[in-house]
Amino acid sequence: MTSNYEHRVRGRFERTGLPLPGVLVDAAAVEEGKPSPVPYLRAAEQLGARPGDCLVVEDAPSGVRSGLRAGMTVWGVNAAAAVEGVHRHFESLREAVPHILAFASASRTDAAA
Repeated sequence: MTSNYEHRVRGRFERTGLPLPGVLVDAAAVEEGKPSPVPYLRAAEQLGARPGDCLVVEDAPSGVRSGLRAGMTVWGVNAAAAVEGVHRHFESLREAVPHILAFASASRTDAAA
């Protein structure tokens, strides 16, 4: 879920060489943006995931509120201080990456069981 627009997101992914996610919910895909839960709920629906199984990684207070209101686990990144309500806080995305990968791995293991 991004508050940006798909064409900009595609360009950024192309420049980094990272694969584009299979599901992309951008600002044009929803009538209510963050901090409404609608953007994250729409993404979960498109993924076929339950909100409680989703991890939101956010760098903005409105995104944190959006993820929390959607009933998702929310981790804050790229801020010196934690946004109120986040379940975990990391000062940088680099610091969060191994934890994000572990969360994803555990989620796949749980889904297979």
